[in-house]
Amino acid sequence: MEKDARELLLKYHQGQATAEEKARLENWLHNYNAEIEHGLSDEQLELAHEQNWAAIKPNTSKPSIPLWKKLSVAASILLCLGLAFYFYPAVRPTPFAQTAKTNPIAPGGNKAFLTLSNGQKISLTDATNGKLAEQSGIQITKTATGMLVYQLTDQPNPSGKTSYNTIETPKGGQYQLILPDGSKVWLNAASTLTFPTSFASLKTRKVELIGEAYFEIAKNKTSPFIVKSAKQEVKVLGTHFNINSYADEQSTTTTLLEGSVNILSLNKAENVILKPGQQSTLNNNRISIAEINTEEAIAWKNGLFIFNDENIKSIMKKIARWYDVEITFKGNMDHISFVGNYARNKNLESLLENIELTEKVHFKIEGRRIEVIAK
Repeated sequence: MEKDARELLLKYHQGQATAEEKARLENWLHNYNAEIEHGLSDEQLELAHEQNWAAIKPNTSKPSIPLWKKLSVAASILLCLGLAFYFYPAVRPTPFAQTAKTNPIAPGGNKAFLTLSNGQKISLTDATNGKLAEQSGIQITKTATGMLVYQLTDQPNPSGKTSYNTIETPKGGQYQLILPDGSKVWLNAASTLTFPTSFASLKTRKVELIGEAYFEIAKNKTSPFIVKSAKQEVKVLGTHFNINSYADEQSTTTTLLEGSVNILSLNKAENVILKPGQQSTLNNNRISIAEINTEEAIAWKNGLFIFNDENIKSIMKKIARWYDVEITFKGNMDHISFVGNYARNKNLESLLENIELTEKVHFKIEGRRIEVIAK
C-alpha cells in the first residue's frame, strides 16, 4: 500500500496520473490523514505540522528526508488544515501570507429570470413555489427544489402558433428546468436559453443557447433536438452533453457523456460526430476533437471547480461568473496555471487563499473587485 501511494504521489506531482489514479490518491490521502490525527496527541500533531511545513520549504542544503516523504507530508498537512483545495505545483509551496479580510463574498445560487412570450418577466429567485403561468397549452411551475417545469395541460394551444420563452441566469446564478418534451437542462451562470413553450407541432425541437448548459435530452426518433449557439448547431436524438459557448471565450466546446451528437459549424465548413468521452472545440470555424475527462467539463453542474493545469486567466473567468466579481490582472499570467478541486458553495476568500498557497499569484480584494498580481 505504502509503495503504491509513493508512486501515485510522484506521478501526480509530475502531472502523469490518470483520473482513476487521482481518485485513488485522494482516497489514500484521506485515510492517511485520519491515521495521523488519530495516532498523535495535540502537542505531537502540532510539532509534526511545524516540522513538516519546514520540510516542504525551499532549502539549499542537502535534504535529509526522501522526496516521496515530503510529498506525502505536504499533501497530508494540507488535508490536516482542512483545505478542500489542494495543489501540486512544480515548486513546493511555503506557507502563504494571509490576505486582508473583507466582507465575505458568497457563492452563487439558484437565480434566474423567465421572460414569457407576452414579454412578462418573472424573477424566479423571488417567485413563490407553485404555478407561475399558463400559456399555449403549457403550465409553468416552480418546484420547491428551485426547478422550472413545463407541463402539457388539457387545454389546446388556441392560436396554433409557436411561442417562445427565455430563461437567463445572471452572474452568480444557476438554474435547472424541464422542457415540455421532458428534456432536462442545467444553466450555468451568465447564460441564456430560448426555447418553444411546446414542441408538439414542430418537426425539430430547437433551442438557442448563450453561455453554458448541460443537457439530458428525452429520446424522440422522429423529432431531432437541436441546440444553436453563436457558431454552431448540435443535433441529437437523445443524449447527455455539455456546451460552453460564452461570448468572452475564443472557442465553443461540446462535451459528450452519453449517446452521440452531430456538430455543424454555422458556416457549414465543418460537420463532425462525437462519441462518449470526446470533446469538440470550435475555433476559427475549425472543429478539433479530443478524448477528455468528462467530469472536468461538467464539474460546475456537480457543484465543483476542477482545474487541470488550467491557466489563471481561464480560472478567473469562471470565478468572476460564479461569484459576480470584476477581475483585473497585474503582471504576466501566460505561464501561471493550477491543478485543484474546490467546492463551489464556499466563500470566494477561501478559494483565493488556497490558490495563494502556490505562491504564484497574490490577490487584492476591494469590494467586488479582485486584482490578480503575478509573483
